[in-house]
Amino acid sequence: MVPTWRMDPRPDLATDHALWHLLLTEIVQDEELGWTLNGARCAGCQIVHKGSGFAIQPIIDPKLGFNDEAEWIEFRAKWLVPMQAEIAQAMRELRKRATMPDAPAV
Repeated sequence: MVPTWRMDPRPDLATDHALWHLLLTEIVQDEELGWTLNGARCAGCQIVHKGSGFAIQPIIDPKLGFNDEAEWIEFRAKWLVPMQAEIAQAMRELRKRATMPDAPAV
C-alpha cells in the first residue's frame, strides 16, 4: 500500500474519527497541508468543538499523544503555525460539512 495522508492514522481515537476522515478525504486537497494534518493526528491531536466551529487540540498523555505541554508547543510552532491560515480554512469548511453533537465544547 502506498503511504497516503488521505486517511485517519489514529482510528483508535474514535471520538473524532469521522471528522478526521471527512477532513482528510474530502476537504483537504493540498498534499503539504494533508501531510501536516496527518502528522498532527499521528502525534496525538484531536478535533474538538470550539465556539461555533472546530479546532485542533492536543492530547497530553504519553500513551495517546504528547508527553507534555512543552512538547505540544514545540510541535505546534514547528508544524501548525506556519500553515495556520490553511488549517483555519479547512476547519471552516469542516464546520460547514459536519457536526459533532455529542462532543464537549472547549
